[in-house]
Amino acid sequence: MKKSILALAALSTLGAFSGAAMAQTSVTVYGIVDAGVAYKKAGAGSLTSLDSGLNSTSRLGFRGTETLSGGLKANFNLEMGLKADTGANDSAIFARGAWVGLSSADFGSVNLGRHKSLTYIYGAQIDPFMDGLLGKTDLMFKINAVRDNSITYTSNSFGGGFSVAGQYGFGEKAGDAKANRVTSVAAAYANGPLMANIVWDQVKDTNGNLAVGGEKLLAGMSYDLGKDFFGVKLNAMYEEIKGSTSLTVLKETKEQLYMIGGSIKEGANTFILSYTDSKVKTSTNADSNRIALGYTYDLSKRTNLYASMARVENEKSVKTLADVNGATATLFNFGIRHKF
Repeated sequence: MKKSILALAALSTLGAFSGAAMAQTSVTVYGIVDAGVAYKKAGAGSLTSLDSGLNSTSRLGFRGTETLSGGLKANFNLEMGLKADTGANDSAIFARGAWVGLSSADFGSVNLGRHKSLTYIYGAQIDPFMDGLLGKTDLMFKINAVRDNSITYTSNSFGGGFSVAGQYGFGEKAGDAKANRVTSVAAAYANGPLMANIVWDQVKDTNGNLAVGGEKLLAGMSYDLGKDFFGVKLNAMYEEIKGSTSLTVLKETKEQLYMIGGSIKEGANTFILSYTDSKVKTSTNADSNRIALGYTYDLSKRTNLYASMARVENEKSVKTLADVNGATATLFNFGIRHKF
């Protein structure tokens, strides 16, 4: 009898400790399922297809946090890309992100693993298309999506809206610490209707020299005029790309890109417009430009319908979003996105 009472007491105590631990630990399963119809006419005949991820990449992710002592938190994120049209996933299981790290209200966060690049993160913050639809930034701007073997630091907001970030990617080549190395730093300001940021990004090649197009400067800003001005938000972004394997033109500017755009948010309706221009300085007849229109309609907080169209004009030495050099690309899509 005494043994039974002692065992029951022990189980009750263990349950209380387990409950306390669970109360300070959380894991969230999240994702996006996005599918739609896409039309493309870009120099090699027209093509109509059912595609995945036209508004946002379809994905499945797991994020978690645990409260530690001294104000620290342990955090992790695992995210895979999915294809809603075929059911396939990316070649790497967690290709969209795989990292673990620590955060604090004092110093910000430090994470280790496979991360979104700073150019991707800060570019999407300014992009009126929010890195989706046919106007999304990385269809023309040279923005690296993810970085392997990297450490990423992000500060908390200070000084009324300022923050900074840094990212270092190990090249992991024996005997040469510079080879394949990635270095990025960023600064941002967000206060009220104004958001602005700037990112410097550098990639070295396998010999430790600046890679082709390996140095980027990305800067942008947005301003939300608010409901008194019909929910209009204005956006602008600039990118300068440098770098060559030839040591004589190591810092020569190769390309400059400009984007201006905006959006109107009215109830469940969002209208989006942007114009992007690419000027290539070290090649002839290699410029291109794009005008893009987008529309989304919120059926709920998690589900929306969307449609977008874009027209890209290319000079004869380039085929941005086209199948052959010099072709004009005409693109259109529509579909449905659900977030969970």
